[in-house]
Amino acid sequence: MIVVDRLSLSIPNKVKKMKFIYITCNVSMLEAVTQLLDEEKYTDYQVIEQVTAKSRWSEPRQNTAVWPGYNSSVLVQEADPEKAKSLIQQINQMNASAFKNGELVAAYLWGVEEHAEVKPVE
Repeated sequence: MIVVDRLSLSIPNKVKKMKFIYITCNVSMLEAVTQLLDEEKYTDYQVIEQVTAKSRWSEPRQNTAVWPGYNSSVLVQEADPEKAKSLIQQINQMNASAFKNGELVAAYLWGVEEHAEVKPVE
């Protein structure tokens, strides 16, 4: 509680913001990523199965005869910032045990400024 000229302002200790996590990986790693999300009880995520990609860690994946293969992307929404940070740490652990560059999983964490409030229809 802060008192300024006899006005009391209540400031929350920690303001939680929704987090957005973008994950991209070789399609061969998609099952491992979604399994991790399910084990950690993530309920709000979307999977884009076929994403063409270029990366400095491996050959391009353009889903063509010249550059075969493709990536997959997963979009995760999480209200708990600590849980979101934990997911990034777990992906870092997965990457530490990768046998080759094609098994690396990229993950990026953003704070969400605003979002539509989604409530079930009754």
